[in-house]
Amino acid sequence: MIRPNVFGGLANSVQVQRRRWLSTAVVACTWSYMGAVLALWLLLRFAGDRWWLATVILYGPRWLCALPLAVLLPAAGLLRRRLLWVLGAAAILVFGPVMGFCLPWARLAASDVSSLRVLTCNLKGKCTDNEALEKLIQETMPDIVALQGCWREVRIDWPAGWHVCQEAEFVVASRYPVVHQGADHRWLLRGHWPYTDILRCTVQAAGHEIDFCSVHLLSPHQGLEAVLDRRTLLRPSDSPTLDAEIDQRRLESEDAYHWAHNFASPTILAGDFNLPVDSAIYRRYWANLRNAFSDAGLGFGYTEWPRIRGQFFGVRIDHVLTSPGWRCCRCWVGPDVGSDHLPLIADLQSTDFVAVKRPAGDH
Repeated sequence: MIRPNVFGGLANSVQVQRRRWLSTAVVACTWSYMGAVLALWLLLRFAGDRWWLATVILYGPRWLCALPLAVLLPAAGLLRRRLLWVLGAAAILVFGPVMGFCLPWARLAASDVSSLRVLTCNLKGKCTDNEALEKLIQETMPDIVALQGCWREVRIDWPAGWHVCQEAEFVVASRYPVVHQGADHRWLLRGHWPYTDILRCTVQAAGHEIDFCSVHLLSPHQGLEAVLDRRTLLRPSDSPTLDAEIDQRRLESEDAYHWAHNFASPTILAGDFNLPVDSAIYRRYWANLRNAFSDAGLGFGYTEWPRIRGQFFGVRIDHVLTSPGWRCCRCWVGPDVGSDHLPLIADLQSTDFVAVKRPAGDH
């Protein structure tokens, strides 16, 4: 006759074996995940906007790489608590370099010097809510506004005394005098007529001239759509379309950078660059300028919200960039104004520039 304690011993043995197996599986999955996250970061940094597959990931929903943490963190807490350190490091890598979470370190060095407030947004023409945009301008009181995709459907009643320059899809509006609308940057797209991708104006404030540019560079959407497939997810046979578009966008940024690099005055470039900050194109041609949100923003700073198969995700492709003479003391993403892009607002400071003092408590 088998005694009850024998059955209990067998049950305990099975539980111990199961726990060991689960513990081993958690260890393997944790280290595999850490390796995958590290590989993803390196792929984005060194191959994004160089290789077509990395470019798909660069402009895709990166939040997906954080989903395994929802399973691994509780499992490690129950079975292998030492792995929490590994998962913590993986989470920092995911939310930091991979997804682009920013901390406003520049605010620590901000001074009491008055700031120049810049607002930029790609309005996408007929998608714009004119009333919401006018309300945003009234509430945030920017000094200079840079708009892209500003077609006939966009009608804004600018405050009295403002100076407005408009050409093609671009608008630069300023509470300070615009003393010169310089030569715009025009780009010859293969198979098309040359078109304007940057509108340049010279703004005079407190006796100083500022070269201000409203920017809208080529979009990667056409190439990305060519390699995406609803049934198979990816269509590698059409990757040459995306590769050709990457090359065209690289050439455009190269030409635009050298064009803007010759400005003698302090420079601000604001608008839709269609480039994340970890893009190889951005890092090669624009990373030497100061990025307002990277310096003084809090969060991910997503300014466009595309959708794939009904799921929205964010990308940070709109920027306010400045020459080294400027520093950003505050930067944030504004509310919805009807476009699939959100406004980006930045407060910039310069030792050579004194702007209008803002009311206390202003954002």
